[in-house]
Amino acid sequence: MYQTGLKNFHFAPLTSDDDTGTVYDTPSKLSEAVSASVEPNTATGRHFGDNEVVATASKLNYVTVNIDMTTLTAEDEALLLGKTLDDDGVLKEKGGKPPYGAFGFEVTMDDGSSEFWWLLKGKFQEPTRSQNTETDSIEFGTPSMSGEFIRRKSDKEWKFVGNESNTGFTSGGTWFDKVYEKPVGP
Repeated sequence: MYQTGLKNFHFAPLTSDDDTGTVYDTPSKLSEAVSASVEPNTATGRHFGDNEVVATASKLNYVTVNIDMTTLTAEDEALLLGKTLDDDGVLKEKGGKPPYGAFGFEVTMDDGSSEFWWLLKGKFQEPTRSQNTETDSIEFGTPSMSGEFIRRKSDKEWKFVGNESNTGFTSGGTWFDKVYEKPVGP
């Protein structure tokens, strides 16, 4: 199977993450997906002995996530950046603090199946936008956002990825109803 598409951006604010577990608000669907990149930052160490590498180790530091959407509504920006809307629906810039949250999306495959992702604990930063004047051709602008994701405190997980062919989750269905959690038990 090969990746051929991307859709269904979702964000669920994180309300608690401690030794007893993790709790999220209900996921909200964001504007249409254009692109997403997930770039882990790792540290690698090498142990030398007898003039050669005898061991190597690596660890995940954090994950940079870059997303482009068709649009960034005031509601989406408020959700992702912890801002509020005034009574007229205008985004208030003052006082917003980006919340930790889970970011989910769906990758479509060439065989018609899908792969589902949840990145479990991260914050997004102010968006980048670029606009151009109209010319004799049509150009669409897409807002871009970056975020950093880390491991959860509760279980040290940073992502869950499932494929509908072996998990039973369906496109746009149950995967995005809530942030996936591993079943508890043996």
